[in-house]
Amino acid sequence: MAWIAGDRVVLRAWEREDVQARWEADQTADATEMRLRDWHEPPRSLAYREQEFETAIAEPDEHVVALIIEAEGRAVGDINLFEIDARNRRASVGLSIWRPDDRNKGHSTDAMRALLRWAFGEYNLHRVELSVDPANAAAIRVYEKLGFVREGCRREAHFGGGGFVDDLMMGLLRPDFRE
Repeated sequence: MAWIAGDRVVLRAWEREDVQARWEADQTADATEMRLRDWHEPPRSLAYREQEFETAIAEPDEHVVALIIEAEGRAVGDINLFEIDARNRRASVGLSIWRPDDRNKGHSTDAMRALLRWAFGEYNLHRVELSVDPANAAAIRVYEKLGFVREGCRREAHFGGGGFVDDLMMGLLRPDFRE
C-alpha cells in the first residue's frame, strides 16, 4: 500500500522523518494535555520514538495499519486501524491531527473518509469502531457525518485530567458508510 488518496489529504506509510515531526508536535502544551488525557502516556524522548519506529519496521504487527495524514505537502497527523480481527472483519480506528493550526480544516473528515473507503472496499472490513471523549463535539460531528452510530458509553473508563472520564463508543457498518 503506497498511499490512499482523499480529496485534500493523502494517507501514506510512516517514514523516519515523520517520527521527528510527530515528536516536535508532541512538545506543545496542547499535545501534552491530550496525550495524558486521551492516551494516558507519559512524555517520551525522540530516541524512544525512533526506537519504536525501528521496531515497527523490523517486526510489523499484522493487527495494525498505521498511516500518516499528509496535507499541503507535509505530515499533519496520523490515522490507524488497530485491533484488526480478520475473522470477524472488524477493526478499531484512531485519528490525531497533531497541531492546533492544522485542525478545523477538514483534514480529519477527509482522512477518515479515505481510510474507511479503503477499509471497507479494499481491506474488506464489515465493521469499524472507535471510542471518543463525549466532550469532543467536533470529533463526534465528523464521525456521525460519516455514518458512525453512538452505541454506548463506558462510564469512567479511564483516569485523566484529574478524574475519571467516560468513553463514548461508536460503530460503523459497511452498509451505513456515508461517502
